[in-house]
Amino acid sequence: MTEKSQGSVVICGLPASGKTTFLAALWYVVFDKRDLNARLSFETLTGLDHSHLNAIMRRWLEAKEQIHTEVASGKIVSMNLKDGAGRKVQMTFPDLSGESFQEMWETRECDQKLAELLRGCDGILMFVNADKIKRPIGVAETTQYAEKLEDDEAKAVATEEWHPKLAPTAVKLVEMLQMFRCQALQARATRLAVVLSAWDKVEEENVTPEQYLASELPLLDQYLRNGSDRWDVRVYGLSAQGGDYESEKVKDDEERNEKVAEIRALDDASERIRLFTPEFSRDLTEPIAWLTA
Repeated sequence: MTEKSQGSVVICGLPASGKTTFLAALWYVVFDKRDLNARLSFETLTGLDHSHLNAIMRRWLEAKEQIHTEVASGKIVSMNLKDGAGRKVQMTFPDLSGESFQEMWETRECDQKLAELLRGCDGILMFVNADKIKRPIGVAETTQYAEKLEDDEAKAVATEEWHPKLAPTAVKLVEMLQMFRCQALQARATRLAVVLSAWDKVEEENVTPEQYLASELPLLDQYLRNGSDRWDVRVYGLSAQGGDYESEKVKDDEERNEKVAEIRALDDASERIRLFTPEFSRDLTEPIAWLTA
């Protein structure tokens, strides 16, 4: 009997883009609940023992903000999944904090292990926090803002020396994807799934994930549509938590606390998951299955 081929997916994203929340929710779906309706099912885990993933899953179940140190620093998390035909898919989180991807932009360097993973993957799952997009400032807006500056302190802030971390989100993401294609890395993946996390924050705008990407990240949208790197792209909107988290910093927000209580009261925690392609789904394995189809 010939062994079935194996697909591989690398999860990337800048800091606070939603990767840890996704991993916590996915661990619940494929391991704790073992959802039979999911396109992919759990097989094995490498890089961490179950206790670390159980810890972030518990915080997800309790609608609490993640403590990223609960996932061992520097560890590469790889989860092996399989489809109904027994074909294996390896899904790898090389850096849940997102610092390695931020450094690719800031220092033009790439961790060796990350580089090896990118060279060997079949698809890339890129997370973007839809509620934390840093947009570029136009010339007219900059001029208008400068005219309003009256005190020396405000002027000092406005003239602060520029740093790469201050760049707009779209600039960082486009450059990161271009670096994946550069001669030094030569990532072989052609499929890219862009996941707009915290979708519950923008869902009321009544737009599709593709429309939101085009309006809020036009540079990234144009690059993906017309760039020479020729990515095969699918855009998702994802609310993996279902709403606000309990926060140590914000304790007196009655409306927020009510929403947290509603999330916790759900009989099935997977009901909080909302994935839009733009079709509605609760299957967190769908983007991974598409990337390796």
